[in-house]
Amino acid sequence: MSECDNISVSITPRGACCRVRRRMQCFGLNEAECDGCGSDSEDGRSVGELLLPQYALATGGLAKDHRPLITFPDHNNFHLLTAAEYRRLLLYLTSVPSILEAEMGFHIIIDRRKDRWNSVKAVLLRISEFFPGIIHAVYVLRPASFLQKALSEVSNKLFKEEFRFRVLVCSSVEELYEHFDRSQLTADLGGELQYSHSEWIQQRIALEKFSTLMKEISSKLDDFMHEIVDCDMGNDPTQTKELLDCQESRYKSLKSELSSATTQGEELLTQMRKPNLTYNIISHVAAVERLLVQLEETEKQFDNFWQKHSMKLNHWLMFRTFLLNFKQMQVKLHLLLE
Repeated sequence: MSECDNISVSITPRGACCRVRRRMQCFGLNEAECDGCGSDSEDGRSVGELLLPQYALATGGLAKDHRPLITFPDHNNFHLLTAAEYRRLLLYLTSVPSILEAEMGFHIIIDRRKDRWNSVKAVLLRISEFFPGIIHAVYVLRPASFLQKALSEVSNKLFKEEFRFRVLVCSSVEELYEHFDRSQLTADLGGELQYSHSEWIQQRIALEKFSTLMKEISSKLDDFMHEIVDCDMGNDPTQTKELLDCQESRYKSLKSELSSATTQGEELLTQMRKPNLTYNIISHVAAVERLLVQLEETEKQFDNFWQKHSMKLNHWLMFRTFLLNFKQMQVKLHLLLE
C-alpha cells in the first residue's frame, strides 16, 4: 500500500455476471518494474535491497501545502545506484503515499551538505531524466565546505534554468522551515519527526503481505463467480442438489478465507497502533484501516452475489423436483388407468 493499501477490491455486475475488479497502485518490495529498468535478476538489486542503504526516503512527512516529501539523505552513496535501480526505487517510494497525496505532486529535499557540488548536479540530472510523479519543488541543501560554497555560488546561477522543475538552493536547514513544519522533517534536517528506517521497512513488509493476501482472495472470488454464474444447473434434482452443495461448500471456504484475512488485518492494526505514533507510522495505520474497510465491502458484495445465485439454484431445484414428481405421478396415473 499509500500505499500498499492503494488496492481497491469491488464486486460489480457485468451483464448476467458479477466479477471482482482489482486495482493495484503499489509495488511490492520485489516487484517494482518500469520500462527500461529490467528485472531484478537481470539489472541490479530488488527494491528490498535498495531500501536498506537509504539512497532516498519516503518518511511520511508533508510540506505545508500537504504534498508528500521525498528525501535524498546526505549519505555519500547515491553514485552507487544504477539508472535502473534508481528508477525501481523511485517507482516504489512514490507509490507509498495515498493516491490523493501522490496526485498533488511531490516536494523533494536533496541534502548534500557534506558532499560536493558535482553530487548535487548528479542527483538533479537523474531526477530530471526520470521521476514518476509531479514535482512541485526541489530543495537543495548545498555543500557546506568553503570551496564547495564558492563553487555553488557560481553553479547555482548556471543550472537553475536547466531543469523543468523549480529548484531552491538552501544554505541552511532553517530555510526549509518556510516550506515544511519541523514536525514533518527528520532529525538530520533539524526536525522533530521520529523516523526509524528499520521499523518503516518492517511495517511496509507487513502491510504489503496483507495487501497481497487481499489480492489473492479477490482473485479467488473472481474465478469462483465467473465459473458458477453461467454454469449448467443440471437436468434432474440429484444433479442440481449436488451442484448446489458443492458450490455452497466452496462459498463457505471462501468466506472462511475472508474472515481469516479480516482477523489478520485487525491483528496487524493492533500491532501498528501504539502511543506517540509518528506521522510515518500513522500513515501505515490508515492504510490498514482502508484495506479493512475495502475487505468488509468486498465481503458484503460477495454475500449479496451468493444470496442471489443460491436462490436461483434453489428455485431451479424446486422446479426440477416438481417436474420429476409430476412425471412420476403421470406414470402412476397411466398405470392405474390401464
